[in-house]
Amino acid sequence: MGSSVLQTYVVCTAVLYLKFLRVTMIQAKKTFEAGGRAPEDKNLPLARGRPKQTYGMDPEAEKDEKILKAREVEHRWRCIVQNDLESIPLTLVVFGIGVAIEDRIHPTVQIGAMATYTTLRCFHTVAYAKKLQPHRAWCWRLGVVAVVVGAVNAVVGVYA
Repeated sequence: MGSSVLQTYVVCTAVLYLKFLRVTMIQAKKTFEAGGRAPEDKNLPLARGRPKQTYGMDPEAEKDEKILKAREVEHRWRCIVQNDLESIPLTLVVFGIGVAIEDRIHPTVQIGAMATYTTLRCFHTVAYAKKLQPHRAWCWRLGVVAVVVGAVNAVVGVYA
């Protein structure tokens, strides 16, 4: 059986991946609803009953309030995906370094940092989707603090 630090890392990584997978599925649906997919995607199951797929560049759609609202929602979900891509991969590297030298770090600090980041990342997505400010900003800020704590813990461990 793995250590608590490794177990926490694996669970947090799995949670973050499943969250990301769900977010990308929602974003894909929202893109179809906004007519933002490639024209050749018109025969895919998600395209049925949706607007014409034109990468969102149909001039006629500019006059349709429903399409404009769908584009706004789709853009929000694209931003959520992009934000995850900007944060999660490097964070997993930072935390993974701590796991790699776990015999030299403070395990409680590393576990706390990983669990905190993962929880805040999930709340960040909810806050972004529901247009909650300053909640979203606080989730981001505190998530950054959690990553910095994990990084400092690893750096201190290297020299311990």
